[in-house]
Order: sequence, then C-alpha cells, then structure tokens
Amino acid sequence: MKLVSKLYYYIRAIPKTLLFNFYYLPFSQAIKLPIIVCHKTKFESLSGKVALINEPSFARVRLGFGKIQTIDSTRARFIWNLSKSGQVSFSKNVKIGVGSKLHVDGHLFFGSYCNFTGDVTIICKDRIHFEGHNLISWQSLFMDTDFHPIIDNSTSLQVNKDKPIYIAKQAWFGTRTTVLKGTRVNTNTIVAAGAVLTGKEYQGSSYLGGNPAKVIGDMNGKHFVD
Repeated sequence: MKLVSKLYYYIRAIPKTLLFNFYYLPFSQAIKLPIIVCHKTKFESLSGKVALINEPSFARVRLGFGKIQTIDSTRARFIWNLSKSGQVSFSKNVKIGVGSKLHVDGHLFFGSYCNFTGDVTIICKDRIHFEGHNLISWQSLFMDTDFHPIIDNSTSLQVNKDKPIYIAKQAWFGTRTTVLKGTRVNTNTIVAAGAVLTGKEYQGSSYLGGNPAKVIGDMNGKHFVD
C-alpha cells in the first residue's frame, strides 16, 4: 500500500517536473529529469537561471517532498520565487523538503548532499552558499538582507547593505535556527535549536547556541551523521 501511495504521489509530480526542467535546463539535461518537483509547488516567479554543477542524472534534486511534524504535509506548499536577476545552482543529492520557501534575487548555491527537512525559508538578495553535507531542520530561516534600507542622513548612503552567507561542509542546524546576513559557519559545526547567528564568523568544530549565538561546546574528535 505504501508503494502504491508513493507511486501515485510521484505521478502527480510529473506535470510540474516537466515544466520546471524544460523551462530552466538545456534539452540534453532536461530530458533526464534531474530535478523532481512536488505537485504542491507554487511557482511565484519562474525567471532567472538554474544551473547543475555535476553531470545530470534522474532525480538528483527533489523539491517539496517529505513529511515533518510541525505542519500538515498534505497541504503545505513549496514556494519557488526566482527573479530575473536570481540564480540557483544545484550539485547532486539535494533535498529541500515540504513547505519550504525559496525567494531568490541573488545567487543561491547548494553543494552535494544538502538536506532541508521542511518548512525552511531562504531569502537571498546577494549570495547564500551551502558547501555540502549540510543538514537543516524545520522552520529555520536564512536571510542575507534587512529588506528595508537605513540611510545615513549626512551622506545619503545606505549603511545596512546586503551581505553573503557562507555555510561550510558538515554543518547541522537545529530547528528554528535563524542565520542573518554576513554569517560564516565553518566545518563540523552543530547549531542548537533556536539559535540566532548574527553576521559574524563562527569557528569550526564547535557547538553553537543562544541569541546571539556563541560557542557552547566542542566538536573536536566528533562528527554528526547527515
């Protein structure tokens, strides 16, 4: 019964999967259907560019699938909003789960084996880079902009410009973490649930927590399994 249900679920994904692949990719790549798109996906803006970093193969990227405990997975929609100036780059084995929202005006990069469990929001105005082997739990937020500019009255210049976010390999983010512009997380790092990372570089092989986040533990000699 589970197999039949799963098959039915993927059959319903065919129309949006075909649309997405043949809209964004060259025919030689699109014909392999490397990106599978859930039928519950809402295309707010089908613009910009999508690039595949490695040789394309079937279902190497999955958008909008899965279940999580915090939302009704049968109703939650995956939101794709890529503007004309935006670009999303995918390596292999990237999963962005049910109810997630991607709003991209800059360059959003996903390395290999990135797993976003669901209901994650990414707002990219400049650049957000996930190096790979990253695990992001539900209801986390990554945002490289303040949205509203702050102007210095004496110079008429904006003082809160957008800044890139960089996430190195082997970084695990617990539920409801918030990562703000200018943040850099180094290799072999675990971020505790509810932590707020506020635009600074955090040392690798560490355990981060709090608001604002700080080092609360040591990961030397340890690693998590993604």
